[in-house]
Order: sequence, then C-alpha cells, then structure tokens
Amino acid sequence: SLTTLTVDTLAPSVSSLALTSATGSVASPGDATVKLLNATDTLSATVTFTEGVTVVTTAGPPTLALVIGSSTVQANYVSGSGTDSLVFTTTISSGQNDANGVAIAFNALSLNGATLQDSSGNSSVITSVAVSDNAAYLVDTTAPIAKLEAGSLTLTQTQSGTLQVRSEERR
Repeated sequence: SLTTLTVDTLAPSVSSLALTSATGSVASPGDATVKLLNATDTLSATVTFTEGVTVVTTAGPPTLALVIGSSTVQANYVSGSGTDSLVFTTTISSGQNDANGVAIAFNALSLNGATLQDSSGNSSVITSVAVSDNAAYLVDTTAPIAKLEAGSLTLTQTQSGTLQVRSEERR
C-alpha cells in the first residue's frame, strides 16, 4: 500500500488590510456611507491572511498601526484566531482629528511577542503595503465653537425677541 504525504511549508501571508466598521460613529449628512467618528467611538480594522492563522498571545498581543491625522495609533487585536481574518480595534481619543480619512501604515502589523501560525505550524509573514486615507472614516474630536455677533436691538417691556443660533457642526 502506498501512502501519500503532503507537507505544507508555505507560510500564510497578509492578503489584505481594511478599515471595516465603526461603533458610535454617525453617518455624514451629505453621504450616509461616510462615518464621522468622535472621541470614545471605536474603529475596527481587519487583516486578512492567505489562510487561517492561530494567534497565541501568551507573550503579548499583536497590534495594527493606524494613521489618524499625522499620528500613528495602535489598534489592539480582539478576535479571529483560527480564521483567515484578524480584527483589531482602537478607541478614538480627544485631540485626534483626520479630515482626509484614517489610513493603515506600511508594515502595520506588529507581533509584540505574539505568534501567528497556520495549522501546520508555519509562522506567518506579516509584511504589508500601506492603505491610503479612507475617506469613509473621518475623525473630528474638535468641539464646535459658536460665534455670536451682537447687533443692537432694543425691546420694550411689551415686546419680545428671538435669537437663533446656527451651528455648522454636523455632529
């Protein structure tokens, strides 16, 4: 009897990176597909591999580098071990702003002591291209500023007046 043995020596690698969802965000009034994020909102990104990977975080969890404005922010690994898609999240902080959209940095995945391996024990290749600004995920944590310009208005005791305040802030 002849037995065929298949040996897997091909390491899994990153096939795509994408921003995938936002919790707490509001839809842009001008385009419902654009998510407007503010402080305390959560942004999720997914790293997809060429095959399923098991994540071992005993020595530390992996992170994913996102670019919000001019700052690099680390998103933390939250789920996906055993599948080909790993999910990372970050919470938007006060002071973070990005009018062009959040990006994913070049070689964004850092192991930080974690291991990512396929079912045959091959360690994954974690290099990746950068993902440019995604205009579907905009960050604005700057509080709106109301400007009130006073004119002159004189009311007698029997008259009343109305003051209207209009904000250009859409959130």
